Amino acid sequence: MSTPAGWYPDPSGAAGTRWWDGAQWTPHTIVPAVPRAKVDVPTDTVWIWLATAASVAPFFSVFLLDARGFIDAVAATAAIGRGSSYLLSWQLNALVVSLVGWGAIALYIVFSWLDWRELGRRGVVQPFHWAWSFFGLLVYLIGRSVVLRDRVVKASSAPLWVWIAATVVGFAVVLAWVFWFIGAVIAVFSQYS
Repeated sequence: MSTPAGWYPDPSGAAGTRWWDGAQWTPHTIVPAVPRAKVDVPTDTVWIWLATAASVAPFFSVFLLDARGFIDAVAATAAIGRGSSYLLSWQLNALVVSLVGWGAIALYIVFSWLDWRELGRRGVVQPFHWAWSFFGLLVYLIGRSVVLRDRVVKASSAPLWVWIAATVVGFAVVLAWVFWFIGAVIAVFSQYS
């Protein structure tokens, strides 16, 4: 009975394994990876902090919306029974706020790229790739933290925790604003019922 095909310790004594095809040894080998030495470099770049700030900025752009102007425009439209220029003005304001949000997203992608590039310049071997930031900064921050923990002597997770805290605060602020806005709309329209 012959030995089944598979990977076995290299019979030549070299490190790694060699493929046995069931009849003979093949030239196919797997050499074990040499563990990388961790580098001792600072990992808190200015770019990761700017990326973190840019990613939470859209939460606070809600304050750029002219909410009272919207309520007044809708009330004026309801009072006169047709569209008003106030409503068009508010729609332009909402468009600008939306563009500010998209600009912030573009900035955190650019800042993620700059962070990735800076980590490479500092000697971090294959830092977590910046392109993951297209899926959201959280993906980039988690991947960055995991990879740096593996490749750097003292990796900081501070940007990740700051982002989480800022996001929680951002959600709370936006939720409070939404409740205020709904209350204001109800108060205005209760006059017309």
